[in-house]
Amino acid sequence: MTRVLSSACIVLLSLVLGERAWAGVKPPIAILGLEVYDNGSGIDPDTTKAAKELTAALRDRAKAGTGPYVPVPGGEKELIDEKLLNNCDSEAAVCMAAIGTELGAEVLMYGKIEKSAQNGQTIYKVSIKLLNVSRKQLANSTVETLPLADSTGVRASTHAKAWYAKLAGITTGGTVIVRANIDRGTVIIDDEAKGSLASGAVTLSGISEGRHALAIEAKDYQRYETSITVRTGETLSHTATLVELSKVAPPAKDPISVEGTVASGPGYNVWKPIFYGASALEAGVIGFTIYEWQKGNSEGNKITSATRYDASSCGGPGPTDTAGNKSAFKNACDAYKLQKIGWAATSVVGVAVIGSFIMAFVRDTGGGSSTETKSASAGHRKRRELAITPIVSPDGGGATLRFDW
Repeated sequence: MTRVLSSACIVLLSLVLGERAWAGVKPPIAILGLEVYDNGSGIDPDTTKAAKELTAALRDRAKAGTGPYVPVPGGEKELIDEKLLNNCDSEAAVCMAAIGTELGAEVLMYGKIEKSAQNGQTIYKVSIKLLNVSRKQLANSTVETLPLADSTGVRASTHAKAWYAKLAGITTGGTVIVRANIDRGTVIIDDEAKGSLASGAVTLSGISEGRHALAIEAKDYQRYETSITVRTGETLSHTATLVELSKVAPPAKDPISVEGTVASGPGYNVWKPIFYGASALEAGVIGFTIYEWQKGNSEGNKITSATRYDASSCGGPGPTDTAGNKSAFKNACDAYKLQKIGWAATSVVGVAVIGSFIMAFVRDTGGGSSTETKSASAGHRKRRELAITPIVSPDGGGATLRFDW
C-alpha cells in the first residue's frame, strides 16, 4: 500500500513539474525599465524620455506573443528601484537573478542608457542584457548606439523591437502578404522591387522590422503608394486597390487658321485709305444734298402768291407781287440747283466708294490660291485680313473669328 501511494505521488509530481513543457507554455520574462546613467554631465529630461519610450517598445514587443517569451504579470518595474530594494550595488548576475525570482520571471531583461560622443557627435549608448534567472547566467547582451534624432517616436520603437529580437534570438524580419485588385504588377518596398503579383497576390519574406514605403506599379493603372509597419516574426497582410488610368485625350494640335490675304506693294495697301476717304466724302455729299432738298421745300412753302413755286418754273420770271415771294422763289431755285449738283456728286463719289472697296477687300481675296501664289512669288508681304481659328479640346469644340483692319 505504501509503495502504491509513493508511486502515485511521484507520478503526480512529475506531471506538475512537467506541465509547462507538456503544455508548451513560454517562459515568463520581466523587462525592467532602462536606467539613465549619469556620466558626470547630469541627467537631462530628453534622456529620461528616451529611456521610457525604449522600455515601452521592448515590453510591447514581448506582448506581441510571437517571440519565445511572455511578459510576467506585474513585472514592469524600474531597474534602479529593484536594485535599491534588493541591496544590489551592481548588476551582478546573482543579485539580478534574485530580482527575477522575486518577480516570478524565468528570464530578466534590463539595461541602461547614457549620452556619449562618437565621431564628434552626441549619441545615446544603450546596453541591454538578458539573464537566465534559474542559472544566474547572462544568456545574451548587446551594446547599441542610437542617434539623438531616433530616440523618440516610431524610430525609437523600431530600434528597441529590433534589439529585443536580437537578444531573444528571434529570426529578424517579417513577412508581408500583398493582395491587389489586379492580376499582375510589380511590388516595390523602399524603392526596391521585391516581387511580382501573380493572380493578384504575392508573399514577401525577410522584410526588415520597421516602417517601409510600399508601392505597386502595373500597366494601365495609377501607381499605388502607402506605408506599412513590419514587425520581426510577424506576418502582415495588406490589400491594395489600384485605380485604372483614365483615358487621356490627345494633346490639342496647333490652331488651324483659314486666312484671306491681300497682296500689295511692299508694306502698304493704298486702296484702303481711298475707300475710307471716299466713304466719308460720300456721307458728307449725301448730307449736303438732303439739306438743300429740305431747304428748297421750305422756301417754296413760303411763297403765298397765286403763282406757286415749282422746280420747273425756276427758269421763268417767278412771282412779282411782293418782295417776300420774290426772295423765297429765288432761294428755293438756288437750293434746287445745289440739290442737283449734290445728287450728281453722290453718284460720282458712290462709284469711287464701290471701286475702292473692291480693290481693297474683294479683288485679292476673291482669287483664292492663285492670288496668294502670285503674291508669294513676287515677294510681296501678305497681311492677314480675316482669320477663322477652330478650337478643339477634350471638352468640346468651337471657333474664333477675327478681322484685321
